[in-house]
Amino acid sequence: MSDSPPQAAPLRMGIALRAVFQSEAWLGAHAGTFSRLGIDLTFPAIATGGPAAMAGALRGDWDVCHTGALPIMQGVLKGEDPVLLITPTELHDAVFVMARREFTTLARLAGQRIGAVDAAGQFGRPLKILLEQSGIDAEMVSLGSFQAIDAALTKGEIAAGYLPIDLRFRGESRHGWNALNGLKIVGGIATTRRFIAAHRALVAGFVKGVVDAIHLFKTRPDIVIPLLQQFLQIAEREPMQQLHAFYAPLFRAVPTPTFFDEMEGLCEGLTGQYPAAKKLRMEDVADASFVEELEGSGYLDELYGG
Repeated sequence: MSDSPPQAAPLRMGIALRAVFQSEAWLGAHAGTFSRLGIDLTFPAIATGGPAAMAGALRGDWDVCHTGALPIMQGVLKGEDPVLLITPTELHDAVFVMARREFTTLARLAGQRIGAVDAAGQFGRPLKILLEQSGIDAEMVSLGSFQAIDAALTKGEIAAGYLPIDLRFRGESRHGWNALNGLKIVGGIATTRRFIAAHRALVAGFVKGVVDAIHLFKTRPDIVIPLLQQFLQIAEREPMQQLHAFYAPLFRAVPTPTFFDEMEGLCEGLTGQYPAAKKLRMEDVADASFVEELEGSGYLDELYGG
């Protein structure tokens, strides 16, 4: 008989955005929360944008993904089987429309180029609607990542673009950029219903690992801050301390899948393309059973000391 430990179950994850609000699983994997549960979590794709992250899971390029609400809802409305498992953070302004110092209002962006990770993605689409509602005709440019938007703003190739809080802080202090508007994050960690059917125990272990990773984020800044520096590819420690302090209360101890009170508005925005969106319900796009099982078992009370 072999005394070697059993082989960890492989699980692949795609991450839409290199941002703190999508960092928890990566941080947990690098801190060992998944390996302790017998899961070898790897990341074949990071900073893909929300639609590509969800598309990769639907194709089977990876098994789970962090994405926005729209790719999940659109997949369901197309007859595919994406499903939201976890909403890690509270509803909050997660990215900000950042403009070069000479652009002080949204109206000043008329006729300008505005950078997006994906112009049709989870932030590009609501920003486009915001501009249209304000009567602003501007060109939205898909650049692929927050880091590419930051670089294009720095070089003056675009007038504005949306950036997460870490790059907002840095842009304000280094370049005098202006934060013109906040955009809320709605989405979370998703998979497919067929993957759940084939690997329910593995998905349950993964959800538990994410819950453990969130607990780690909220309670162990000494471990998390150096890992955040790696994930965000930012060498300075002080901005990571600011980010950790900002996000620690926003990560949800009980990360039940939800779109908060945004579901109705999201459905309304999709009815022109998908008439069935009017009847879409949360249970059509989410599976809360895994978080509910952990909560019902008393695990979360035990984890947080009651």
